[in-house]
Amino acid sequence: MASTATLPWYKELTKNHWQAFWAAWMGYALDGFDFVLITYVLTNIQKEFQLDLVTASTLISASFITRWLGGAIVGSIADKIGRKNAMIAGIWLYAIGTFFCGLAWSYWSLFAFRLIVGLGMAGEYSASSTYVLESWPLRVRNKASGFLISGYNVGSLVVAFIYPFIVTNFGWRVLFYVGIIPVLLTLYMRKNLPENTEWNEKRKQGEASSGISFFKLFSPQILPVFLVVTLFIFSAFLYSWPLQSLLPTYLKSIGYDAVGVAQVMFAANFGTLLGCIFAGFLGDRVGTRHAYIYSLLVSLVLILPVFLIGKSTILLLGVLVFVLLFVSQGIAGLHPKFMSMYFAPEIRGAGTGVAYNLGALGGAIAPIWGAFFAKQMGFGIALAVLMLFWTLVVLAIVAFNIPGRLLRRTAGVEAYDITPSQGNKTSVVAAAPK
Repeated sequence: MASTATLPWYKELTKNHWQAFWAAWMGYALDGFDFVLITYVLTNIQKEFQLDLVTASTLISASFITRWLGGAIVGSIADKIGRKNAMIAGIWLYAIGTFFCGLAWSYWSLFAFRLIVGLGMAGEYSASSTYVLESWPLRVRNKASGFLISGYNVGSLVVAFIYPFIVTNFGWRVLFYVGIIPVLLTLYMRKNLPENTEWNEKRKQGEASSGISFFKLFSPQILPVFLVVTLFIFSAFLYSWPLQSLLPTYLKSIGYDAVGVAQVMFAANFGTLLGCIFAGFLGDRVGTRHAYIYSLLVSLVLILPVFLIGKSTILLLGVLVFVLLFVSQGIAGLHPKFMSMYFAPEIRGAGTGVAYNLGALGGAIAPIWGAFFAKQMGFGIALAVLMLFWTLVVLAIVAFNIPGRLLRRTAGVEAYDITPSQGNKTSVVAAAPK
């Protein structure tokens, strides 16, 4: 009988592996759909509520403000009472928040509903990624991470398809109402989904998280690593979200209509989708850290050309945006895998949830900075400068393996991983990440 090391990766995956994956993937797709809606209709909202661009951009930022709290609450739920329950709680929160965005009667009401969306997104990201990563075999977890994040991009692609039709014929509010429709399908899938096997085994053995795992993040052994992982995510959002949140507005500013915006955004989201999948294969091939380094180095070469060509040709712009997002945004598919390496299983839900969603405050700052600097130096140059600088910061953190070095000093290991279950025993192994 062939060992798992010689089997094709897909033959290691069982029906239960795929069942867990697709339930989480659907949640990520809904997450992407619900979250990016506002970036497409920002100018419509700006006009209806009579807002300037900087004020309107804070509506994108609003959902980032509460994410750290959602990560703390839902992540601790995932560690204490199970990943599945946390997944369901997260999707309910952001779906309901999105629906109420369509009912907003003022800037402040819409801002408040976006805060609810942020709470749910935090729970969805941390609980779902932890569930899938702990379920899949160790040697294919970069693929699990990349494939899972691709769901977010599929949701974003769906928005690009339906945006011109719905907004033109029914107005911007209907786009938010649509965001709640697929919730029933995902809830049905998750109702029939078993709890994470390894979490169940730890609970039966009395090894599940005791107390509230969020507070454990502030222990002297864990805090330094937690802060660096948070900085990593913060910087990643600051290089990605100026473009991701303001690209539709930038395209309109250089003369593209709704159809042109949708076409370029389709290229951007499709590039990110394929990039996430590719990152999974690349990460399992060369190691998680090396995958980041190679992808980000390529992205540095592409940033300036995207913003220098203007409206000269939509085909060339679409190709450049596709390739840039393929490497710079696609590598974000490995964020769950990268973070999970540095948190022990009993705090992984809270660790990844809080670090990611506290770091996501970079996404709250990014559109505001982008709009502010656009007034000083022009829209395209402002986005390019922000992307270049923060990409270099992320590259430095990964290349010098700063979280791994800190973890080795505080815990004596460079990374944590959970081995696949062997009978009734689950073991934790430490390794140096590539």
